[in-house]
Amino acid sequence: MSKLYGIVLFLLLADYGSSFPLLNTYVYEWGADWGLVLAQVDGTIELSQPVTKIDLRVPTGTKANYVRVTINALSPPKVDYNPEKGRITITYLESQISYSTYSIVAKGHILLN
Repeated sequence: MSKLYGIVLFLLLADYGSSFPLLNTYVYEWGADWGLVLAQVDGTIELSQPVTKIDLRVPTGTKANYVRVTINALSPPKVDYNPEKGRITITYLESQISYSTYSIVAKGHILLN
């Protein structure tokens, strides 16, 4: 029941303003930060969504060599990147409030034939 009260309090405070001071920024990176921006994805994770999978869609003939995931949340989620599938997985524990926002940037290069 206390988790429910925490969620309600969080929603009330989050609704108060977008610059909610209790949110933290968590950054996860893979690879070397160079190259052209191939993909950029922004989104929101809802309360009832403990696992979120995002497929990066980079243009044909390119390869991502760097991925940065920035998450604004109350507590840090587990974030994994599968470079073969181009998939980011964001996972929250049952005891965490999953409501958060994310921004993903993939950089890379054009493949030469």
